[in-house]
Amino acid sequence: MEHKTVKSSTIQSIGYDAKEKILEVLFNSGGLYRYSGVSKEVADAFLNSDSKGSYFAISIRACFPCTRMHTPECKHRYPYGEPDCSCWCHKQRKDVSHGAQVPNPSLAKDLKKSITQSKSVQKRKAAQAKRVS
Repeated sequence: MEHKTVKSSTIQSIGYDAKEKILEVLFNSGGLYRYSGVSKEVADAFLNSDSKGSYFAISIRACFPCTRMHTPECKHRYPYGEPDCSCWCHKQRKDVSHGAQVPNPSLAKDLKKSITQSKSVQKRKAAQAKRVS
């Protein structure tokens, strides 16, 4: 699967297989996760979003089952790309059911709004602290 490098503080690259409906996300931390059942529309919206981290948190992480994949840095005995091994750091996430739906659009809007407001409050507090000192 070919990955596209993206501009994000948390995500390094994103890969998508439309035939299999599989989305792979490589994080800057080195973790590689494979999400199943992701539609092309969701993958395209993710790739085109202004904030990859926010879109991921709202529309992908909580909505699709995933498996952590081995990366070249993994010292485990399985070869790169082997899913579902028994080592503690690569367990399959089972808390999301297969066939999950994208969240309610109004909920996604509300979540994004609260994230934006939280960032605004943090910036305002930092600016106030700077003026005081």
